[in-house]
Amino acid sequence: MANKITLARAALLPPILLLLFLRQREAALALFLVSCAGDVLDGIVARSRGEVTAWGKALDPAVDKTLFVAVLSALTALGEFPLLALVLFLVPQLCLAVGALVLRLRARTVQGSRLLGKAAAALVVAGLVFTLLRLAFGRYFLYSGIAASYLAGVDYLCTAVRATRSGRRDTPGRPPEPGLRTGPSSRSKDD
Repeated sequence: MANKITLARAALLPPILLLLFLRQREAALALFLVSCAGDVLDGIVARSRGEVTAWGKALDPAVDKTLFVAVLSALTALGEFPLLALVLFLVPQLCLAVGALVLRLRARTVQGSRLLGKAAAALVVAGLVFTLLRLAFGRYFLYSGIAASYLAGVDYLCTAVRATRSGRRDTPGRPPEPGLRTGPSSRSKDD
């Protein structure tokens, strides 16, 4: 059920983009908010029903990032943000994706979401929502979210380096470091 909610969120992306380019901002905003609410819902469902899966571990954050990048790209194409804002947003997202893959392959560890990462995502969502509402201060939330993404990246990097240096290899009975989850059922849905 949780993965179906995540897939439904992904299915909202084309209509959101179409509505943006048709200048139907209110309708695009409504679907964007539904997708964001679905992100909260799929996490609750995954944890409460024990539906944490490897597929969900990859799918949920991929849908989140794709949604943010696509909406920001559309708003950039529509002249709402400079191209530099999009590029600056993409850099930490790509670094985090590569880092997560390396961490999984080298330390066999899945890094859980961390407070800075959640704060950065919340600021980005607020920035996009306020921009869609045509509120000029929305860009400041987005820029703050971009800055927080870099701080979150440093935080994730430090935790990942500790994990790889400690030689973690899903050691049974050994508690994971804060922010790290090991093993096949190690993911909370918000990761």
